Amino acid sequence: MKQEPIRILLLEDSEIDAELLAAHLSKAQLGFTLDRVYNRRDFVAALEGGGHDIVLADYSLPDFDGLSALNISTVLQPDLPFIFVSGVVGEEFATNALKRGATDYVVKRNLTRLSTAVERALEQARQRASAKKIQDALARSEVSARLAMEAAKLGLWDYDPATRELKWDASAKAMLGWPVQKSPGYRDYLAACHPDDRDRLHQAVRQATKWSREHDGTFGAEYRIFSDAGSERWVAARGQALFEEKEFKRFVGVVRDITEERRAKKDLEDLTTDLERRVAERTAERDSLWRLSPDLFAVIGREGRLRRLNPAWSTMLGYAEGTLTESMFDLLLPPEERTEVKRQLADTIRDRTVGRFESRIRHANGEWRWVTWNAAPDEEAIYLVGRDCTAERAAATALAERNAELARQIEERERVEQTLRQMQRLEAVGQLTAGVAHDFNNLLTVILGNIAFVEKRFDKPEREQDVRSRLQYMRTAAERGATLTAQLLAFSRRQKLEPKPVDLNETVTGMSELLQSTMKGSIRIETVLKSDLAPALVDPTQIELIILNLAINARDAMEIGGALTVETSQAVVKEPPARPADPPPGDYVVLTVSDTGTGIPPHVLDHVFEPFFTTKEVGKGSGLGLPQVFGFAKQSGGGVKIRTATGEGTSVSVYLPRAANVSQAPGQTPKSETASGRASAKTILLVDDDSAVREVVGVMLEELGYSVVSVGSGAAALDILAGPEHFDALIVDYAMPAMSGVEVAKKAHGLRPHLPTLFATGYADLKALEEIHHARLIRKPFQEEELARRLHEAFAEFDDPKIVRLRGAG
Repeated sequence: MKQEPIRILLLEDSEIDAELLAAHLSKAQLGFTLDRVYNRRDFVAALEGGGHDIVLADYSLPDFDGLSALNISTVLQPDLPFIFVSGVVGEEFATNALKRGATDYVVKRNLTRLSTAVERALEQARQRASAKKIQDALARSEVSARLAMEAAKLGLWDYDPATRELKWDASAKAMLGWPVQKSPGYRDYLAACHPDDRDRLHQAVRQATKWSREHDGTFGAEYRIFSDAGSERWVAARGQALFEEKEFKRFVGVVRDITEERRAKKDLEDLTTDLERRVAERTAERDSLWRLSPDLFAVIGREGRLRRLNPAWSTMLGYAEGTLTESMFDLLLPPEERTEVKRQLADTIRDRTVGRFESRIRHANGEWRWVTWNAAPDEEAIYLVGRDCTAERAAATALAERNAELARQIEERERVEQTLRQMQRLEAVGQLTAGVAHDFNNLLTVILGNIAFVEKRFDKPEREQDVRSRLQYMRTAAERGATLTAQLLAFSRRQKLEPKPVDLNETVTGMSELLQSTMKGSIRIETVLKSDLAPALVDPTQIELIILNLAINARDAMEIGGALTVETSQAVVKEPPARPADPPPGDYVVLTVSDTGTGIPPHVLDHVFEPFFTTKEVGKGSGLGLPQVFGFAKQSGGGVKIRTATGEGTSVSVYLPRAANVSQAPGQTPKSETASGRASAKTILLVDDDSAVREVVGVMLEELGYSVVSVGSGAAALDILAGPEHFDALIVDYAMPAMSGVEVAKKAHGLRPHLPTLFATGYADLKALEEIHHARLIRKPFQEEELARRLHEAFAEFDDPKIVRLRGAG
């Protein structure tokens, strides 16, 4: 059903303001018709003609004021909503207008709430009209009135002047907070009213119940009343006095609780007052900011013309106040920047967003200043805020030039440092070459000299003991060479550690004889071993070498004898490392080797972990001892700390990670079987490009009882494996020309997936071996006993599926 348009009577002498009101109502999509008048005569005529739903009135009019118009409307159309729409509404005027019957008021500078005020006033009028109809119906029909009253949540009262009895229905009593049994008379009811409202209510009752030709006996009043509990309620009462032959016979009416309405109205009044105060404060703040800001403020028309400028245009750019007003903004910009600035402003208007850009602007003296602009559009203009960034841009340019110069200096420094590092590497390689060459020359001298001795006495049985002694010298020299290469590999970290839970107490105890034989007779060895020591997670084959290195360093520091102490303990590190060698936070097992020697001078202490650094004579030290200890500790996840004082000795503490969830380190691996009945039935395929190695390893295998097939290349091995011959294991050199040992193993497992593989090498990155199943590692040089053990482990692992191999385990 189509809603009828709202019929508005507008009392307004300004045509512009009338159009503005109509525009805001249209914007709110209210359907309405507007009848505009602007003097008393036309206003009275319009009211008498009727047909309007609401009155909107200005306060200031040519021949009378808004309050007079309100009085006229109240007399001629008492039920017609009346809203003031004025330019300035003070608190006193607003309060007075509302008390005299105005429905609401709206300030012209805040017309956005006009539509809301109109809708609310019409709704209240509809409610009042509904109540009026109910009151009229009450006079005609008690039953109909009762039903209507209940529907409208109204309470009924009835006064009989003959008996002076005032009756209240249950709804009225509930509304007023009275118990059902209470039925107060008129005097009691007046006493319950608010003192400020009591006389006004009594006068309204007297006027309604007194017969008069000018008054039809209608009654209406709004007042406050207190319940028995003491709570205050606002009540609207409407009634009708009935007369017979000018004699007052009956007075009936209704009451309605309007507490919430009054509270809402009061809140609205308070909100309006607060909003007006805040608007005034914001306006004052805006004006102060406009006057005092050092930034450029401007209001620019959409065509680009300067409309308003703040004083900063004079202080920053030197223009006299008013000089630039109505000028085109782009004429102050360099010609080459005008197109871009216009585009920026056009984009800001189109997208209705805040734009940001930079441009130069001409000073009154002709100089150019750089300004950062922020632009915000509205429906009629663009608001610009500009901040002088000339000094910032100059500083940025200077900084960029300085950074470029700094970059050139850094590049030159890096080049010089690179050259220095290269020279240091060459020096280190020289030291290494000298040390390794001297050591290997000594080893080769021993080996070659003893070989010559053996050759001369080989055919003389009576010199067998001498031959055996010389062979032992050769073995010792070869083992020293193997130890030196192991140090080099460990230092370079190309030899991967294989950590396991290790009992350091057991390790130290097991090395006691070796340490004693290494020390001079004037050095005594002491051990301080912690009971219930947790196992350390380290490579067991490397920890013995670390202990031996530290012991030899301690021995060399005690030329005239002293005490060597090997101690085990536990520690918890909480602080982050202060030096590269320090351990990171964590739980550790600590191995400490202390001596009573000469100590380490401060200028030497800073270099002890540098590779190839040594204070010993040429040939007496490779400079790999402490660097190897440092590398082992760091690679294991720990660190090293040194405590020393010149002339008082040195303590080196190696922090090794504690093995988690292991209460006791496993014991020594049982010695593996050597040649056995099982070995005699197995055939080994041996692959090595060095014929001498093939010959020696082949002899070892035959001595162990294995059958051996030897080849010198990976291709030859694959050809054999492609045939029908059976093999129980594959031993392959890791580093071979044409095809590496890893490639051979991968292709061999493609032919025979379950063939155990043993890699033999003196240098290997074990990562390449992790994807090879059934593969183990034996390091060159090795002896017959170790070869037997490794093969036994490989066969045991292959035969027993319950054995789980650790990758790279040795």
